[in-house]
Amino acid sequence: MAITKEGVHIKGTKKSLPDGWSTYAFRYAIFPTPEQVTKLEKSFGCERKVYNEYVSDLYEYLESIGFESGFIRYKVPNYTTITAKYDYLDKSNDSFVYNDAKMRFQAAIKKYNETYAKQPIQYKKSVRKKMKTIGYVPTLKDIKGMPKFHSKKQGKLSYTTNQTNGNIKITQENGAYFLCIPKFQEGISIHLHRELPIDGIIKKATIKREGTKYVVSLSVDYFCPNEKQVEFVTADEVIGLDYSQSELYVDSEGRTAQYSRYNKIIEKRQRRINKSLARKKNNAKTDETGNIVYSKNYEKQVKEYQKVTTKAKNQRKDFLHKKSNQITNDYHAIVVEDLNLSNLAQCLSLGKKLHDNGFGMFRMMLQYKSKKKGKYYIVADKYFASSKLCSECNHKKDKLKISERIYMCDNCGTKIDRDYNAGRNLKYYGIRILHEQSIIA
Repeated sequence: MAITKEGVHIKGTKKSLPDGWSTYAFRYAIFPTPEQVTKLEKSFGCERKVYNEYVSDLYEYLESIGFESGFIRYKVPNYTTITAKYDYLDKSNDSFVYNDAKMRFQAAIKKYNETYAKQPIQYKKSVRKKMKTIGYVPTLKDIKGMPKFHSKKQGKLSYTTNQTNGNIKITQENGAYFLCIPKFQEGISIHLHRELPIDGIIKKATIKREGTKYVVSLSVDYFCPNEKQVEFVTADEVIGLDYSQSELYVDSEGRTAQYSRYNKIIEKRQRRINKSLARKKNNAKTDETGNIVYSKNYEKQVKEYQKVTTKAKNQRKDFLHKKSNQITNDYHAIVVEDLNLSNLAQCLSLGKKLHDNGFGMFRMMLQYKSKKKGKYYIVADKYFASSKLCSECNHKKDKLKISERIYMCDNCGTKIDRDYNAGRNLKYYGIRILHEQSIIA
């Protein structure tokens, strides 16, 4: 861990932190001035440009070697090879803007190699449909998992800058707080609604625009010992959570999350905005250099679209945080099923609701909050048939259709809601695991 002469950790270069130290993110709203907004928007655009140049160069390389499938072995060049081509990719931006684009590109290649390289080449369902109907010839960009170009409308308007010799800090002046980062040393006004840890060290800052608002996420290392692990658990302190398409989950007590489908609420508004965008896009013009120039009204409408989707995202996160906090406070052991959410998302009848309710994010919250509070987070085995087993007599059904929402046991005649039955089975699974570890009191 890199430190100053005074022994203060400033860079966070060591991967493993000392005992008792943890890394957490602190998210704040920032209020840049109009001049700072212009600089931030330029940084977002330059990061997207460098990333897209990396993707374009990758496609050219793969075409030159006749890539068909397998691992991508591509040596990612330094970002200076790209910035040298364009005058506006200069030193007026933080160098981490360009380096962040390179790191995201490397992460995209790594994800492809880990997830898709070992399998035969796959295309999106929409592409496969076009291949069957109109004889469409797929290209490299149609390959599933391949790094894709980032769009201005739906891309990530953000970049990450790292701590280097104290260049990321929070200052106070006349009762107001300011965020100082490279190229913004005059400070950006920040709403510090909760204080940072006194001994905390800022490792990096991610600045992003969500709709029309700007936020910063600070990654902070600080001494935060986890709560003492719960030694004994009673059966009443164990809860099983079965995934539900419409309700997010059904627990082992038969209760639902009462989840509001936030994307469903904004669907009509999204359709209206998309129609407006389509009309304004048709009026786009081409400048002397061949670049497409959109109207100011189009850009305003894009921000309106981003604002609507951001609100739904924030509502979902708020709901999931509150639910995960409630569960980890009330119970000492939480049992969930090991679902392959990526496969579920590909099903047209299931994927839309899955992306809406954010069950994967919910599981992640339960996991790290359980660890922080000294509780037990248990994932049932992938092959544990929680839905097919009877929670009363443990009889297993050979077949169970997704459309069968009521579980009828052929052995004891039990009639019970399918998800409630699965939640009870997950709870019994967790009790068995804890009993094997001599944790059940």
